[in-house]
This record gives sequence, structure tokens and C-alpha cells, in this order.
Amino acid sequence: MAILDGRGRILLVSPSAECLLGFRTDELSGRRALGMVHPGDRSLALARIRELSGDRPVLHLDARIRRAGGGFAPVRWSLSLGAHERVYAVGRDGTEEARRAEAALTHEMAELRLRTAMELHDGILQTLTGASLQIAVARRLIRQDPAAAEELLAALGETVHAEQQEMRLYVDEVKGQDPLWPDGDHSLAGRIAAMLDRVRGIWGLSASLEGDIEDGLPAEVGRRILRIIQEATVNAARHGLAKTVAVTIGRDGPDIAIRIADDGHGFPFLGEYDADALREKRLGPLSLKHRVQDAGGRLSVLSTRGGATVCVWFPMREEPVA
Repeated sequence: MAILDGRGRILLVSPSAECLLGFRTDELSGRRALGMVHPGDRSLALARIRELSGDRPVLHLDARIRRAGGGFAPVRWSLSLGAHERVYAVGRDGTEEARRAEAALTHEMAELRLRTAMELHDGILQTLTGASLQIAVARRLIRQDPAAAEELLAALGETVHAEQQEMRLYVDEVKGQDPLWPDGDHSLAGRIAAMLDRVRGIWGLSASLEGDIEDGLPAEVGRRILRIIQEATVNAARHGLAKTVAVTIGRDGPDIAIRIADDGHGFPFLGEYDADALREKRLGPLSLKHRVQDAGGRLSVLSTRGGATVCVWFPMREEPVA
């Protein structure tokens, strides 16, 4: 606890300051309180003190205060204005709270890095891989059939533009903003259809989409649906050499159910496995397993020589389930 005069000098401070800051009470008496505040917090502290008035008798302030041995202690203050412009301050040690906040921020940043890595892997990197193959085809066609090469490159340009929009949408969602560009259908159904068109154009896969896709789903739920379908369809074309894939979306009780069936040669393994069995036997698809697990969902894979079926169920929750 401390009392400041109208010029911001410390008149009186309780002995508990020595436990928190390491200064004796006589060392603090007469000092300018603002000089004890971390430089990054001084402007806010000064502004809060100036806000004190009879209409606002108590204000709160989080500020770091200098320690005797060096460094700063995070302190949460309650400020009130008394007679003769005296400022009464009650501070509470915020060290543990700051540590918890820092740990939460570190965890949040780690989750964001993982989400971004998965977004790049399942989105733009897959598109670029397919685009590089199409560019190689276009180079061979330039002399033999320039018109066909031009048509292929034009389609690739549209694909890259669409993927750019999808990545911009992801950035806007991370920043908590609405889409900043006016063109295009940004409903979930429209984005899935556009994504399947890109897969069709790059990998030559015929894809169909059936079922009810609800409007108003949380952004992260919609993104999970989109990327799960994209990864499964690209895997079917790239690794399973499938020619057709059928995607079905619907509700299964409180969950969203997604079924992706193709006519390729299946996974390297045969049979039907759930997520636990896949994990125990160390079988793929690895990235898809991680994405479903992050969503708190369930996964089932059926692999045959005549094709594969991937079924996913996950709750309509925006926050991932540990």
C-alpha cells in the first residue's frame, strides 16, 4: 500500500513493499512513483492517474515496478483519489498471474503455429505440388499444341488465384476480421465446391459433393471440413491414383459426418481401422489423423484394392478438444 502526493511522490509505503520490491520503506519515501514504473508502462500509468476524480473514485492499473536487485515486478494496482490530491494505491503481486498469462500465450502461439503449418501443408503446398506437375505438362505442349498449353496455364492461373483467396481468408480469420475482398462465394458450400474444382483441374479427379452444408457454422469448423475434404481427395488422386471421388456431408446427431469414397487402389494397407487402430499400427493418413484428433473427432478408414473410404465425425465446437 502507498500514498502519493499531488506531484506523484511517495509519502508513505507499507513494509510489504520490501518483500515484493526489495526496497526499504525509507528508500522509497520521497521518490517519484512514476520513476519506479517500467518505461513501457509509464504513459498508461500517468494517464490512469490523471483520470482519477470524484466521478471515478477507483481505477485499476497493471504496471511493472522496479525491483531493488534489478528487473521489474508485475503489480495490479487499485488507485483512488483522496483529500488534498492524495493518491491512495493498493498493489497486488501479479507475478503468478503474469506467468500463467505468459504460459497461456505460449500455448496459444504453439497451437497457432501448428494450425498454420497444417494449413500450408494441406492447402497451398498441395496446390503448388499439383501446379508444378501441370506446368511441366504445359511446357511439353508449348510447341506441340500452343492453344492447349495456353488453356492449361490459364486454368492454373485461376487455381493459384483461388488458393490465394483461401489463404487470405485464413489470415483474416486468424486476425478476427471479415474477408477484405468483395469477389467470390465465401459460403462454406461455395468454398468446398471451388476447392473441388481446383483439385479436379490440377489432379484430373472427377469429384461430386452431396449433402446439406449448414450456414453459420463457426469459422474454424468450416475450415476443418474444407481441409479434411481437400486432403482426402488429393490423397485419393495423388497416392491412390483415383479417377472419381464422392464426398458426402451431413449431420449425425450432434456431430458433423463426412464421407469421402474413391475408386483408386486404396492405402498401402487393407481393411477397416478406426483412429486408435491406425495409431497403434502406425498407419496413415498421418496429417488427416492429426487434424481430426485436434478437432476432438473420430476417424474410420476402409482400404481395398478397389478404392478407399474415409469417414470423419467431429463435434460442432469451435475450440479443439484436448
